[in-house]
Amino acid sequence: MKHRIWLNLALLAAVAALALFAYLKPFRDEPEHKLSTIKVAEATNIKIEMSGAAPIALERASSEWRLVSPFAARADGFQARRLLEILDATSKDRFPAAGLARFDLNEPRTRLTINQQSFGFGAVNPVGREQYVLTQDGVYLVPLRYGEALPKNPWQLVSRELFGADEAPVAFGFSAFSLAQQDGKWVMSPAAADLSQDDFNRWVDEWRLASAATVRAADNRKPLATIKVKLKNGSEIALAVLQREPDLLLARSDQAFVHQFAADAAKRLLAPPATGSSATPDKP
Repeated sequence: MKHRIWLNLALLAAVAALALFAYLKPFRDEPEHKLSTIKVAEATNIKIEMSGAAPIALERASSEWRLVSPFAARADGFQARRLLEILDATSKDRFPAAGLARFDLNEPRTRLTINQQSFGFGAVNPVGREQYVLTQDGVYLVPLRYGEALPKNPWQLVSRELFGADEAPVAFGFSAFSLAQQDGKWVMSPAAADLSQDDFNRWVDEWRLASAATVRAADNRKPLATIKVKLKNGSEIALAVLQREPDLLLARSDQAFVHQFAADAAKRLLAPPATGSSATPDKP
C-alpha cells in the first residue's frame, strides 16, 4: 500500500515538473528584439550628444573614421567599432515608448545617432544590471557595455597614432641632425658611417608606428624643440616637443591636440639613429 502511495506521489511530482517546464519554456524561448536593422558596414555617420557638452560627430572616410566635430582628427577605429556594436544588439525586454520618465528617458542625458537612427540612454535597472535604451518606437533593456562604450569627451575617440596609415615620413629635421630619403636610401647629416640602412629603417619605424598612451587638449606652453617632418605626399608638418619628462608631449602643427607618450618614448624618438642604446636625446 505504501509503495503505491509513493508511486502516485512520484507521478504527481513528475506531472507538476512537466507542467512547470511547459509554463516557463515560452518565456525562455521568447524571440529577442533587434534594436536596429542598420548593418555595421552601412554606417557612415555617428553623432554623440551629451548634456552640457558640444556634440561629437564622426564620418566614415573610405575605410577609416574621422572626427569632424568639435574638431577635425583621425578617429580611433577600435572606439568607433565599439559604438557601432549597438546595431547588432538584441533584447528580450521591449516596452512601449510611453511613460518615459520612469526609464529616465523623457530627456535622455546621452543620445547616440548612427545614420538616421537615434539611441537614447536612460536609467540602469538595478536587478539585471542592464540599461534602458530608447530607439524608434520602443524601450529596450541591454547590457551595460553599450552605454560604457560612449566617450566622456572627444579626446577618447581620437586616434593615438601620431601618423595616419597614408602618412609616410620621408625626412626629419632636428636641431642637431637630419635624416632624409634620397634615391630610396636614408641619408643622415652629419653623416654616421657606422650606421646601416637597417638602423635607419628601425629608427624611422619607431616614428611611423608611434602610438601615444593618451591624447589630450593642447595648451599654450612654449615648445622645448621643434621637429620638421616631410611626408611622402609632399606635405610638411612641425612636431612641437612640449615636454620630455615625466611623459613626452608632442603636438602636430596641423592638429589641435597633444599626443602623450610614456617616458621611455622620449629616449627612442628624440635620440638620433644608433646601432646601440647609448644615444642621448636631441636637445633644442
